Amino acid sequence: MSITKKFQNIISLQNSYDDEPSGILNPPIPSIDIEKIERLIEDKLPSEILELYGFANGQDDAGNGVFFGHSFCNSAEIIRHLQLSRKSLKPETAEVPDPKQSEPLIKEIIDFYVGYAPKNKLFGLQKSWHKMKFSCSPQSSGGPYLYSKENTTDNDRGILDIDIDDLRKVLKIVENLQEMERNGNQWDELEFTVYSNGLYEVERSSYDFDNQIPFTSTPENAIQKKYFHYKWLPVFSDSGGNYIGIDLDPDINGTKGQVINFGRDEEDMFVLAENLEQRFDKLLAEASKPESRLVDSETHLHDVVIEMIKA
Repeated sequence: MSITKKFQNIISLQNSYDDEPSGILNPPIPSIDIEKIERLIEDKLPSEILELYGFANGQDDAGNGVFFGHSFCNSAEIIRHLQLSRKSLKPETAEVPDPKQSEPLIKEIIDFYVGYAPKNKLFGLQKSWHKMKFSCSPQSSGGPYLYSKENTTDNDRGILDIDIDDLRKVLKIVENLQEMERNGNQWDELEFTVYSNGLYEVERSSYDFDNQIPFTSTPENAIQKKYFHYKWLPVFSDSGGNYIGIDLDPDINGTKGQVINFGRDEEDMFVLAENLEQRFDKLLAEASKPESRLVDSETHLHDVVIEMIKA
């Protein structure tokens, strides 16, 4: 039986139990999207993926997910995810490509935050503060915190209220600066210290999810302990940032093409099968059992397949 036929059997089995209609499968994947995906993963797609997506390019957004409640990812979602994964790659050495080009945007950001600091009404000079600290990324802002004297501690510092509409404008400048510097320094956040005499310090910092999150692999050393990887191909999604997909760059004890869980909430990753067809076989066998949890709409598929591995 072909992998496509097994997939159709899974969909039919789910529909026989599910009161809500499932989403509709899309037409086959266009060749241009296959080429885009292969450029992003720097590899050829496995034959079983080509066969499956030659049958249908994922599903539409209407109805439930066709894979035991999980959505079948279309090529647009796969490409978006892989592009995000590639953006998370950090260069070995981080340097600002052109400091002179970055300087005007840095000044705009500083001027925005300093504009909220108290001033001498008569002379328009900065007054009653020694330094200001704040952090910002394209999505968020911390502070600004005001230190009245050189020896003011974090416990005694003040915080300034920022107008939300103004903040959105300055965060767009932060986003432009991040994009400008991306080729040499893929920072995630800027941390500023600005002094009332006009001097300032700025530090570009990066989030190190791979070392900060205690990832595990089962079996040990089968899956690389990462948060994102551009060689992890998402195939099925829980629509909450978590996936079941294909691992094209396993760790030393893994096998290329193995099926794994990964995503936003997945710290403990498991090899769910050696390949996708084997995963389909195991799920069809499990779903045929009396009172199988796979046909329970309240059960998360990741929980079931991991329980199957542990058992």
